[in-house]
Amino acid sequence: MPRKDIDFRTSDRVTLRGWLYTSAGDSTKKLPCFIMSHGWSAVKEIDLDAFAEYFRTHLALTTLVYDQRGFGTSDVKAGSPRLEINPREQQSDVSDAVTFAQTMPEVDAARVGAWGTSVSAVAGNVLYTGAVDRRIKVVRCQRHSMRPMVDGWDNFNRLIRFDFQGGMEQAFAGDESHGSPVRASTLTQS
Repeated sequence: MPRKDIDFRTSDRVTLRGWLYTSAGDSTKKLPCFIMSHGWSAVKEIDLDAFAEYFRTHLALTTLVYDQRGFGTSDVKAGSPRLEINPREQQSDVSDAVTFAQTMPEVDAARVGAWGTSVSAVAGNVLYTGAVDRRIKVVRCQRHSMRPMVDGWDNFNRLIRFDFQGGMEQAFAGDESHGSPVRASTLTQS
């Protein structure tokens, strides 16, 4: 079977769902695996399936594709909203996907890589995870027209209007020193 539905639990007990693509070649041999992660608010059906199918038919590897927590068919942590983007949780989920992939009989547990697209690559989710999780042997990033978003200060100065920066800096400083949430009303300059 070239693609099968999969689900796995994260370290904080959230069920993520996706697909495992197996190579068109010899099915008796354990193969390397790419963990494919989308970014921002995309789901696995937005091009990840096309890439995984290409890899399946042209390369001797397996591919694990999944929806980020709270998106598509994946669950969300109890008490958390759907469609929330939390890079730290998404990075942890990449590691949990590696753990799951390593249990699959089709996968060579010693040869797992991470492949990210959109924010997963641009914001550095797979870059970060590949740097801290030694089980990940290779990282492949695909980004679109924007520069990689791996430098927070550079991103802030590039993406936030100049006249909003002072208010945002104050809000962030207040959040750090008092532990209070940043409210949208504090971000605009009066």
